[in-house]
Formats: sequence, C-alpha cells, structure tokens
Amino acid sequence: MAAPRPDRVHDATAIIRARHRSQVRRRVIRVAVPIAAVLLIAAVVWIVWFSSLFEADSVRVEGNSQASTDQIVAAAQVPLGVPLARIDTDAIRNRVREVSPVADATVTRSLTGTVQISVTERVAVYVISVGSQYLLVDSTGMGFLTVASVPEGLPAVNLTVDHTPESDRLMADAAVIVQALPDSVRTQMSWMGAQTPDTFTIGLSNGSEILWGSAEDSGLKAQVIDGLLHVNAHYYDVSSPSHPATR
Repeated sequence: MAAPRPDRVHDATAIIRARHRSQVRRRVIRVAVPIAAVLLIAAVVWIVWFSSLFEADSVRVEGNSQASTDQIVAAAQVPLGVPLARIDTDAIRNRVREVSPVADATVTRSLTGTVQISVTERVAVYVISVGSQYLLVDSTGMGFLTVASVPEGLPAVNLTVDHTPESDRLMADAAVIVQALPDSVRTQMSWMGAQTPDTFTIGLSNGSEILWGSAEDSGLKAQVIDGLLHVNAHYYDVSSPSHPATR
C-alpha cells in the first residue's frame, strides 16, 4: 500500500488545526458574550442608579397660581443630588397634594436632571366669611385658601368652619347645592346658610328667601325653583320638590 503524499498530510493537518481554532473561537464567544452582556447591564445599572451622571439637580413647578412655587418645592422635598432613577415620584406627588390649594399633581423626571411638578389647583365654587377674610371652598367642600375679598362671581355661604364632621358635611352639601343653582337664583343670591344638613336657606337680593332643605335632589329643586320664581312671593319652599310652596 502506498504511503500518503506529504502535501496531503500537510493539508489534513491544516484542516484539523483550522477546525480546532474555530471550535476554540466558538467556545470563547459562548463564554464571552454572556459575560459582556452582564458587564454592560451592570455598567448601565451603576450609571443610572449610582453615578452622578443622571442626578436630580433642579425642580421646576408649573400650573400653580394660588400656591407659591416656594411652597410647593418645600412640600415636595425633592432629594437633589440623588440619581433620578432612585427618586420616588409617587411620594413627591403625595407630599405636594398636602398643599391646600393643590387638587392633584404629576411628577416627571428629565434626563437633563430636572424634576418637573405639574400642579392642578382647586377651583372655588363659593366662599365662607371667616373673620375679616374669606375662605375659598372647592366643589368637594374643601376649604383651601383664605383671601381678603370675595372673588367676582362666587356666592357667599354662612357656615361655621370648625373641622368637625358636622361642619365638613355642611360644607360638602353647600358645594352640591351651589353648583346646582340655576342662573335665575345665582344672579340674585346674596347669601346661603344652614344650621343642619336639612335647613339650607338662600337669601335673594330683593329680600325673598328660598328654603332649599337638604342637598338631596338639588338638580330637581333647581328646575322647580327656576319656574317658581315667576310667582311673586317672599318665601319659596322647594325642600320637597314634588310639593313646592310659596307665600
């Protein structure tokens, strides 16, 4: 049997070596790629969560007119110098909502290092006289800001504000009634008051009075009084809207 030619032996050896190198490369790649991925993820986590590259360095407030920017920033307690990813935006939002004129807020983070607080403020629907000032009350019956004079277009309600459950109930009921009033009443209304939830009474600029009763069925009562005011009377009773009365 003839011996293998030297050139064929050389070719076979080269092929074997090439295959071996290819196998080694594949093994290295299989090991190196996961390691590189882990290192990359670790680097990103470190940069985002621990490095100073994306730190919060300023606070911006928008949407506020009744609460000052300084007041909101103080309440927010944004931890400047902390990486943005570690800032609890929900906690900031909850703290900002404790500011009385603030109904709600959204908190967002910018890669520029700014924490932005967008505020939605409460809207007054009536006022309560408190000493020489006036308390603005929103649609939920929440008193949120004292002012020196009555803003134009807001009705005045005579209630005692002592933060008891009874007082809070009256303030909330008053908000329901005020928002239900038809223009025919709103334009003539000079005051509204109540001692109990069932005794809301409205005084008109001509001296007439309306016994509204409770806040229940205020929509129906508004319809009834809108028609009843065409009757010349000094007293209108819509506390039971199915059986109104005048005198």
